[in-house]
Amino acid sequence: MLKKSELKDLVLEYGKKFLFPDFTNKLTWFVAGVGGAIILTPTPLKLIIYNWLVDSANLNSGTRFTLAELAPDAADYSVGVVLIIGALLHNIANRYLVYKEKKASSHDVSGQTNQIDKELFKKFLEDFPSNSDSIDMLRQQDFSNSFNIFRLANLEKFVEEWDTVEREFLNTDLERMRRELWEACYTFNYKLSMGAYDLNGGPIFSCIPDAYRGTDNWPAHVDEKIDELNGLSTTCFKLYEEFVRFGRKSIA
Repeated sequence: MLKKSELKDLVLEYGKKFLFPDFTNKLTWFVAGVGGAIILTPTPLKLIIYNWLVDSANLNSGTRFTLAELAPDAADYSVGVVLIIGALLHNIANRYLVYKEKKASSHDVSGQTNQIDKELFKKFLEDFPSNSDSIDMLRQQDFSNSFNIFRLANLEKFVEEWDTVEREFLNTDLERMRRELWEACYTFNYKLSMGAYDLNGGPIFSCIPDAYRGTDNWPAHVDEKIDELNGLSTTCFKLYEEFVRFGRKSIA
């Protein structure tokens, strides 16, 4: 059994289609076609048709009425023009209603998308806040100096937990920037884990091998490693700032 609300929606839907058919609908074409036929039909032929309609009405109604005689060269375009204009206006009204419905539906979807991204962005700032030790380290650390590995806890959390479908933004630009940030942080974290050594069991680490620590006489590969890590950390910090700024603007 149909519920009252479902029955109402059904009546409204089919009622709207009947009252506002698309211009490709046969009824709309028929109205416009009749209007065009009236305009294009020669006046004598129209006179014959009008008289036939009058005679048919007189035979069926029992009440006689007459139609004013038309001059053979008279041009009566008013009825045809009215029918064509009416069909066009009817179609325009239908297109307008369809446009409003689509716009309202698009607005609802956009609002839901925005709310989902808002909640996800809030979660991101909780896991990887801008005032965290990780961001401060990305901004200021020179990896020729030793560092406390615990300061990278938020960055490691981001790398470990933000590579799943549940952490993808629906806004395509925001998701692209999140992905770029994650890939940069992943690369930095991997390179650091492969190129740093703990001092006395940690948590203090250094990128300088024991044999060269405390001197300035480092092999070229050590300088290259430090330059690479400094460059990656700077890249991560810039991508982070761009992502946060864009996120605040796009889902505000």
